[in-house]
Amino acid sequence: MRNCFLFNGLISTALGLGVLCPAAALALSQVTYTTSATFTLDPSGNPNQDFGTVHIQPVSANGWELRVRSTEGGALRHGDHLSTVPYILIVGNTQVGSLASRNDITVLDGSILSCPPLLGGCTLPVRAIISTDDIARKPAGSYSDTLTFTVVDKPL
Repeated sequence: MRNCFLFNGLISTALGLGVLCPAAALALSQVTYTTSATFTLDPSGNPNQDFGTVHIQPVSANGWELRVRSTEGGALRHGDHLSTVPYILIVGNTQVGSLASRNDITVLDGSILSCPPLLGGCTLPVRAIISTDDIARKPAGSYSDTLTFTVVDKPL
């Protein structure tokens, strides 16, 4: 688990990436992404694959946004081969839009989900849907993607 605080209310944490933690930062909002254990792609599909949890603890009274980006454009990429396995990302009960652009995509908005800071924020499951057709005829080996979650406080 990684925790980091940043002066301007922008916090990122990712699987496989370092987190920017300036020494002079002031605590505002926080997001922590905890990945699940390694899993195996199942030839019958992974309809509800556990990708871990994301914990959000915003502090802005004006609201916030949770954003996510994928370094592999919403696909698991083979470590030694050109093969990829696309997936659909779900955070909480919300299906995330296309991650293909590799840019930040808004997942949740503070007006839709309340994560009260005084009550410890909220923790949401991160899951993926991987279809049988997308796994078929893929070479064996390690597949990976890096998800970066960011919480942004809305300005006053």
